[in-house]
Amino acid sequence: MTPSLTMNSLLGMTVPAAALLLAAGVETNDYPPLMLAIIAMACFGAALGMVQILGGGSSPAYLYRITNTDSMVGLFANRNHHAVFLACVIPIAAMLLRDELQRRRQRKPVQGGLVLAIMLLTVMTVLIGSRAGFAAGVVAFAFAYAIVLTAWRTAYVERGLSVKAPSSRISVWRWLTYSPPVLLAALLGTALWFSSRTTSITRVIGNDVGDDLRVKAWPTVQSMIETYWNFGSGFGSFPEVYKMFEPDHLLHPSYFNRAHNDWAELVMTGGLPATVILVAAVAWIVRSFFARGARNLLKGYRGDVRLPFALSIAILSAASIVDYPLRVPSIQAFAVMLIVFLCCPRAPRVERN
Repeated sequence: MTPSLTMNSLLGMTVPAAALLLAAGVETNDYPPLMLAIIAMACFGAALGMVQILGGGSSPAYLYRITNTDSMVGLFANRNHHAVFLACVIPIAAMLLRDELQRRRQRKPVQGGLVLAIMLLTVMTVLIGSRAGFAAGVVAFAFAYAIVLTAWRTAYVERGLSVKAPSSRISVWRWLTYSPPVLLAALLGTALWFSSRTTSITRVIGNDVGDDLRVKAWPTVQSMIETYWNFGSGFGSFPEVYKMFEPDHLLHPSYFNRAHNDWAELVMTGGLPATVILVAAVAWIVRSFFARGARNLLKGYRGDVRLPFALSIAILSAASIVDYPLRVPSIQAFAVMLIVFLCCPRAPRVERN
């Protein structure tokens, strides 16, 4: 339906294709520094979001002309994408913290930095004002807490500090066990108390989801799927084709750029061929995930990336039901790396003398 926009979509695939080629050459021992760099980028984006809010809607800290000028978008143009990305990074930070706890030589500064990163990113998923990001942040923190707690408890027992230890040590262990959720709740309460802006919680409580444009437009999207499900309308064609189906009561000055359900939009624009490829890809990822078994998945071992990476992929997949995070080139590259590292890990090369 729109050949030029479809060609533009094809050219846009150069970013994830480049990420695929780069990820294919990364060995497993190089995962930690790469993930540390991604965590640092997420924390920088969170800090930039704070600067954006403090500077107001006209702040030069906003990087895009079309953006959510009243929200903390960080390195993105859309607050939902920012919040979902931060949520995806939380379990990865927990994975690195677990690996640090399993080291023989403990690196306390690194552990403290990762704890602060997890806290900061979780708090930001609430303050950004994205309902999808808020839900993703809650799930991500719950799994991150379970991963870290399991690893820390194992390290605690291995060092001989079991239940037979003095009561003072047991008290410290219990305090450290329950302090992260309490501290996080205190941080959230303090931030919400001093904040007069819209947050994820206020949007969940005070806004009627039925008034959301994406909900009102869903019947129209369904009509488009019923029309083009067989051969598709062409990748990148959604905004133009939507104008052909748009009802009068949904007309407004801004345009509806996406279906806000990437799974549905892929069926509409790619048709049955794209749907078959999508189903095969999902089946391959799930099969690769369970190929190494699911025992001790939560406990894991040092270097085990299965649960954190799979959780991040699941968050992006779930967010794609109500939004389009995987349309963002940076998140595309991030997702491609996670899938390659999860399904096709490359063992370190053994150098021969």
